[in-house]
Amino acid sequence: MLEAHGLFTWADTSRACYENTLDIINRATTWLAEKSRGKRPFGNVVSPALPIDRRREIAASIMPIIRGTISANVRDDQGAHPKVGHFDDSDTVLDFVGGEKLAGLAALGTSCPDHFLRTKIWPLVLPFDPAKDSLEQLAARIKPAIEAYREKYAGYYDRCKRPNSPKMRDANPVVYLVPGVGMITFAADKATARIAGEFYINAINVMRGAASVSHYRGLPEQEAFDIEYWLLEEAKLQRMPKPKPLAGRVALITGGAGGIGLATARRLMDEGACVVLCDIDRDALAGAESDLRMKYGNDVIASSWIDVTSEEAVSAGFRDSCWKYGGVDICISNAGIASAAPVEDTTLALWQKNMDILSTGYFLIARQAFQLFKSQGIGGSIVFIGSKNALAASPGAAAYCTAKAAELHLARCLALEGAPHAIRVNVVNPDAVLRGSRIWQGEWATQRAAQNKTSVDNLESVYRERSLLKRSVYPEDVAEAVAFFASERSAKSTGNIVNVDAGNAGAFTR
Repeated sequence: MLEAHGLFTWADTSRACYENTLDIINRATTWLAEKSRGKRPFGNVVSPALPIDRRREIAASIMPIIRGTISANVRDDQGAHPKVGHFDDSDTVLDFVGGEKLAGLAALGTSCPDHFLRTKIWPLVLPFDPAKDSLEQLAARIKPAIEAYREKYAGYYDRCKRPNSPKMRDANPVVYLVPGVGMITFAADKATARIAGEFYINAINVMRGAASVSHYRGLPEQEAFDIEYWLLEEAKLQRMPKPKPLAGRVALITGGAGGIGLATARRLMDEGACVVLCDIDRDALAGAESDLRMKYGNDVIASSWIDVTSEEAVSAGFRDSCWKYGGVDICISNAGIASAAPVEDTTLALWQKNMDILSTGYFLIARQAFQLFKSQGIGGSIVFIGSKNALAASPGAAAYCTAKAAELHLARCLALEGAPHAIRVNVVNPDAVLRGSRIWQGEWATQRAAQNKTSVDNLESVYRERSLLKRSVYPEDVAEAVAFFASERSAKSTGNIVNVDAGNAGAFTR
C-alpha cells in the first residue's frame, strides 16, 4: 500500500495479481463495514430529507439561478456559454447533506485526483435550514455564495501557481450541496455534469469510510493544484474537440411527438442541445422519447406531459426541465390542431378549441418561458411554429386561420418585450407538411381534400403543384429553419417570419 496513492499487487501471473487485488479490496470492504456498523460518520441528522416533490420543487427553483449566474460569468463575443445541470437526491447524498459535519467535511476537499479533476477541489455548500428558511431566502443566498467561492478559488490559484502554470480556468463551483434537498452539479454538457456528481458520490463514500474508523483527510492544497494545473492535463484540454453549436443549450418542444416536433428534436440534438420533449399524447410521447434515446443516449433527452391549455400543466413541464437540466434556453411552441368548416357551421366549441390551443396555449408557453429566461438572465430564443394560414386566408377554415394569425401577432408583441432581456422571438410558417403529422391523419385531411376536390392520397401532390417551386415540404425542412432561429447564427434576428412553404405568393410577408 502506497500512502495517498494506491494498491500494488505482485504474483507470478496477471490473473493472480488480479485475484490478489480483489481479495485485498474485499477484505478492506468487510473490515470497514464491521468497524462502521452503528456509527454516524457525518454526525447527527440536522437537516432531514424533505419529501421528494419538495426536493424537486426547490431544485427546479434554484438551478436556473445557479445556471444563469455561472453561465453569464463565462462570456465571449458569442455571448454567454450556458451550462447544463444534474440533480441527485439519492440516499447517499441525502445522508451526507443532512449531517451536522457536512460543512467541515466538504471544506476538506476531495482525496483523489480522479475526483476533483471532475468536481473541483471543493464543493459549494449552500446555507439552508429546511425547517426554518424559505425558498426565497435560499435563492437570495446563491449569487453571494458563488461570488465568495470564486474569490476563494482565485486565492487558491494565486497561492499555488507556478511560473509556468496555465492561466486560471473557470472559477465557478461544479458541485452544489443543499441540506435536506440533495446535490446539484453543472458542467458544459449533461453527461459531464452527471459524471461529476457520480465522482462526488465516490468522494462521499471515501469520507464515510475514513470518518467511521479514523479521520478523513483531503489532498494537500499544493499537491491538488499541481495535479489540476498539470501541463499535460492542460495539453489534453487544449486538444478537446470544439463544442457543437448548441452545446450547453436546453430546448423544450411542445407537440414534440409529431412530425415537426420530432424532426426539430433530432436537428437540435445533432447540434448538441439537450431536449425536453412535451406532448399531450402520452403513448406517442413515450414512443418518441424511446426512439430518441436509442440514437442519442439517455443524457440528452427527457420528456414531460403537457397540455398547453392548462396553466398548471405548463408550469409543471417547465419545472421538470429545470430540475432535470437546470433551465431552458430554446422554447419551440409547436402544439397544433387544425379544423375546417364553413363559418355558419363553425360551432363556438370548435372556435374556442382552436383559440385555446393555438392562441392561448402559445401565450401560456411563452409566458412561462419569459419568466424562466428572466430568472436565468442569459437570454433565450422562442420559436413559434405558425402556418401559411396566418398570412393567407383560406375559405372554410376561419377558426384555424384566425387563431394562427393571433399566434403570429403574439410573437411580434413578445419580440418587442423580450429584446431588452436578450430574448428573441421568431416564427416559422410551414405549409402542407403531411408526412409524420398527426393533424393530417384525421378529419383535417378529409376536409382539405374535399375543399380541393381531390382524394386524401392525392393531397400532397395537389399542395406540391400549387406551390411556386413545385416541391413538397417535409418536417426536416421546418426543423432546419427552427435550428437557425434557435442558434447563434440568428443572434441578431427577432420578430421575423420565415416561410417554409415552397413558395406561396399569398403568404409573402411583404
